[in-house]
Parts: sequence; structure tokens; C-alpha cells
Amino acid sequence: MEVTYKNKSYTLGKKDRNVEGEAPAVRVKMLNDETKVIGLMAPSVQVMITLNDVNKYNADLHEVITTTKRKVNAYIITTSELEQIEDIAEKFALDKAFISNDFKDFSLKFGVNINDSMVANSIFVIDKEGVIKYKEIPSDLDDDFKIEDFSITLNEVVNFKPKGHTHENWMGV
Repeated sequence: MEVTYKNKSYTLGKKDRNVEGEAPAVRVKMLNDETKVIGLMAPSVQVMITLNDVNKYNADLHEVITTTKRKVNAYIITTSELEQIEDIAEKFALDKAFISNDFKDFSLKFGVNINDSMVANSIFVIDKEGVIKYKEIPSDLDDDFKIEDFSITLNEVVNFKPKGHTHENWMGV
């Protein structure tokens, strides 16, 4: 896949993660110096957001994430400098345990790496079973995310109830 930035095309890293495919596990150092393994199965739904410029994190994106805050762990992975990240973290009251500029391994495993200093903007929604349920990579780094599509899918994944047997079905009643 290719993305464009300032009229120049870039080919993304070799891995291409698909919807309904398994999410990889990635070790990432967060801004609070904690190292987390994110991806794969988890006790809650995970949202992985990569931003080439952390200033692309906006009120619309923040609103979608905060409406599901209790049921979702949202991670922001960016190439931006620490000072820029801290400004955005303060502006939106973001927890530094969920923000990182340790982007290299993550971007390679999720197939959003452009080069050693750039990543494609992306959103991945990963369900509790570690399956990618939503993937968005705008074709231009200046393009915005499809917030409505992201919101709808995130709410579907968060509110998904697995179908199993009910007591009545099991008993043959």
C-alpha cells in the first residue's frame, strides 16, 4: 500500500494487516517509561492510533475514544517530538501510559511504517480476542480519518455480545 505526503508517494512496510486477521503483539515503551505489550488478546477492546504528527489528534477523535473510555484501551503511537506530545496530552488530558513515540517496532508489525522517521496515520480496532475489526489508513498524511465509520465500528465491537447457548437451548426446552 502507498501513502502520499506533500505530493510524494511512500510505500508502507511489508506487513499488511487485514480486518478479521489476528493482531500482532508489540512491545512499546510509553511516555511514562512503562513498557507494555499491546495487541493480541486483552481484557478490553484496544484501539491503536498511529499519527505521523501528533497534532492530527483532534476533538472528534478524542470524543469517540472518551465515549467508550471504560471499555477501551486507546494507544497513540506517534513520531512526534516529546514536547509536541506533551502539549497534546495536556490539551486533551491524555494518560501518558497510553502514548508513545517508540514507533519503529509497532509500525513495522502493523504495516504502517514509511521510514525511520515517518509512519502512516492509521486506526486499528482490536477486539478482546485479538482480532482486527477495523482498519483505516488514509491514503494521504494530510487527510482526516473517517470519524463516523470509526465510531460506529468501535461501538459495535465494544457492545458485541458473543452468541452461545442459553440455558433453555441447552436444556432442550
